[in-house]
Formats: sequence, C-alpha cells, structure tokens
Amino acid sequence: MKLSKILNNINYAGKLKDREITYITHDSRKVKKGTLFIALKGDKSDGHDYIFEAIDKGAIAVLANGRAPATDIVPILQVKNPRKIMSRVAYNFFDSKKLNLNLIGITGTNGKTTSTQILNHILNKNQLSSGSLGTLGFDTPTGMQSTNFTTPESIDLHHILKVMEKGGIKHVPMEVSSHAIEMNRVDNVVFNIAIFTNLGIDHLDFHGSKENYFKSKLKLFKRLDKNATAIINIDDPYCKRILDNIKCKHMTYGFNNKANINIKKYLLGLDKTSATISYRNIDYLLRTPLIGKFNLYNLLSAITCSIKVGINIKNAIKAAERFEHIPGRFEKFKLPDKKGYVIVDYAHSPDAYENIFTNISLINKKRNIITVFGCGGERDISKRSLMAEIAEKYSDEIFITNDNPRNEDPDKIINDIKSGLKTNKHTIIKDRKEAILKALNMATNHIVLLLGKGVEEYQIIKNEKIYHSDINLVKEFIDENWD
Repeated sequence: MKLSKILNNINYAGKLKDREITYITHDSRKVKKGTLFIALKGDKSDGHDYIFEAIDKGAIAVLANGRAPATDIVPILQVKNPRKIMSRVAYNFFDSKKLNLNLIGITGTNGKTTSTQILNHILNKNQLSSGSLGTLGFDTPTGMQSTNFTTPESIDLHHILKVMEKGGIKHVPMEVSSHAIEMNRVDNVVFNIAIFTNLGIDHLDFHGSKENYFKSKLKLFKRLDKNATAIINIDDPYCKRILDNIKCKHMTYGFNNKANINIKKYLLGLDKTSATISYRNIDYLLRTPLIGKFNLYNLLSAITCSIKVGINIKNAIKAAERFEHIPGRFEKFKLPDKKGYVIVDYAHSPDAYENIFTNISLINKKRNIITVFGCGGERDISKRSLMAEIAEKYSDEIFITNDNPRNEDPDKIINDIKSGLKTNKHTIIKDRKEAILKALNMATNHIVLLLGKGVEEYQIIKNEKIYHSDINLVKEFIDENWD
C-alpha cells in the first residue's frame, strides 16, 4: 500500500516521498524490507533511539515525534502523538473500513474473560460464527493463538481482526482493557456493542485514581455510534453515569428488577448454581455448573448480548448451561479422600478478592478456608494491604508467597502485604510450590484457595521466567494421593 494512502486523514510535518509500504511496526526488532517504522517512547525504551537501526534493517519511512535524526535516506515524518496516530495507520493499512464483523467490546474490572468466553460459546452453539479475542488469545480456524496483551496493540489488533474475518468469523466478542483504551489501541475500532461488567479498584498505579480509571472505561461508551448498543450492569454504582453519557441504544442486566433482564432468585452450591431469569415478564430457569454469584452476572451479560444479536432467550440459556468453566477462573478440584476442594483463580485485585471470598461464604457452610496468595511486583502497591485484609477476614489460615515479584524485592512485597494483617494466622513461604503443597497437605475437609496465577504457567523473578503452574501442581498432588 502506498505511504500516502496509509497516511490518509493524518496530519504530519515533513516532505512525503511516496513509496510502497509492505509492513508496519513499532518494534525495531521486527523491521524488514519495505517497513513503515513508528517510533514510540515507552516507559523503558524510546523508539527514536532505534530509528537508524530500523533503517538499516529495511525501513523505508518513519513516523516520529520531535527527536528524530536528520537524514535524507528515508522520509522521517513528524506527528504529534505517534501512539495515537499508530491506531489510524493500522486502520488504513489493513483497510479495516471494509471489515464485515460484529464487534462486541467487553470492559470492566472483573468478568471480562469469562463473559467473553460465555458469549462466544452461546453464539457458536447457535450457529453464529464467532471468535473470541482477549486474555486467552484469539480464535483462528486452526485453534487459539496467544497474544501479549488482554487487548493487543493497535497494529496487531487490526491484523488479528483481518485474519479472523478471512477465517470465516462473523462475530468477535473481545476484551477491552482500560490500558488499551487509554493507550489508543482501540481508537479506530468500531464496536457494534459494548458491555460494562463492573468497576472496582485496580490499575491505580497506571490511572492514578479510581475516577480516572472510570473515565478511561467511559471513553469506550462515549465513542459508540448512535446505532450501536451499550449493555450495562445496572447493579454497579457507575451504571447511571455511563447511561447519562451515551447517545446510543442500551440494555441493562442485573439482580435489580428495573433491569431489562434480571435474576429474581438463585441458589448457590459448590457443584452447581440455579437461577430464575426474568425477561419481558416471563421467567426462565437457568442451571449451570459455574459457581458463585459473580458468574451469574457473567452469564447474564452474555445472555443479554445474545438476545441483542438476535438469539431467542431460551436458546441462549440452553447454550449457556452447557458452558463449563474457564481454566484458572474459579476452577474447582476435588481433593482426595473427601478432604474438601481446591479453587484456583486469577484474582489479583481487592474487588476480585471480595468477590471470591463473599461467594465462597455464601456457598460454603462447613469447611474452613486456607488461602495461598502473593502480589505482583512493579504493580499497584496500594492494593497489597487491602488484599491481605480481605483474605484475613475470610480465611482460617493464610500462606503468603511469591506471585510475580519481577525486579522488586520479594521481602518488600511481603511486608506490604503484612501491613494489612491484624492477626498472626499467617505463614510466609516464599517458594510458591512449597507453600501450595503445605496448604494441600494440611487440608482436612477444607477449601484451599490458590489466588493470583490462574492458568499462568510461569513466575517472573528478576528478568527470568520460571516454570510454575498452580493448576498442574494441584493435578499432580491429586494423582499422587488418590487411592
């Protein structure tokens, strides 16, 4: 594609020497012959330092902001905000205007992944070709492919959407993170439907405050076309503010009877959940293997969206009932000799902890709770003590261990966690495998909660990825101890 066409509707300074662009990237390591290189300034590195390296590798044009070398080798065009411009460049390069996809953006602090996967399941079970995009990767005709982010960088995102369309996919439920919104990754993605799950305390190291965090989410809904639809959790305190700021159609869901679709009553258990769903004054019974009240919210958001897409509610519920679980998301294992259960979950924020523990309390009447958790390094410090406070409130025994300390001192992380504890009912075991095995061996009719890692198969310690899987460790323990 000609450089001039790629830069359509983009303001830039500098002399354009038109040429054929065959590849675009912001990563100098990926540059090849015929590349348009976009120099971005990041937290740890600056793409402007690699412009000559990119040119040497085959870049034939560069977009930069201010600090660019003087050279006549290739056109170096100046733009005000390269990251924002990159989204438009990707849109133009992949000709995303012609995409024929029903794009469904799902955002919120908790429930994005599960809601996305349930919705994807319902759509496919009703013969609507659907592919999900998010934390777990994206669907292709040959299977799921991983991505580096919950919501990929704009270049990767537009490329993925093109690949999905070519693979015959018509509907794309996708997770939209606040980082992605704030970093312009979805600026030029046209969503037909956007779903808001909830808003809690997370990513304050990035956003600075909960209000900024909310405003980032709100941007997604304010950008919706008048013919699009917003689907909002009516029970969340931020619901009204979203509704007050949108011009498109909307639907609401929740336990509140003022919602378009609501849950009238429910019964929670460790093995199954049942609920009565009311829609247009008609009641429908839902039975699901998913456990916890929060999963009823996830199911309801997906069912509501399915109705909007055109699926009969009975068929939506029938499909939803056949959705079992997502690995590492409130995933339950039965311990040997009827000693209780293990639940593995990705929870890594105070709100996620509150959800986990309050739901366990609603379900569990007899068993004591052992909790194993840590906190990620180089992430929001303020939530560490809050997570500890919640864990202590509901747990009978706590093991504090490493999560992903990264380059932060593990002892400092643990001390931050301990600052939220009021009692001494905790044990510090830095080695996560050792901590988990200690908890499992202690279990006598307990519920053991392993929080923070979910389906991850590694720990990041310093700059090294070390193999570790909570799930596989539990499976090995069960296999070795089951008579």
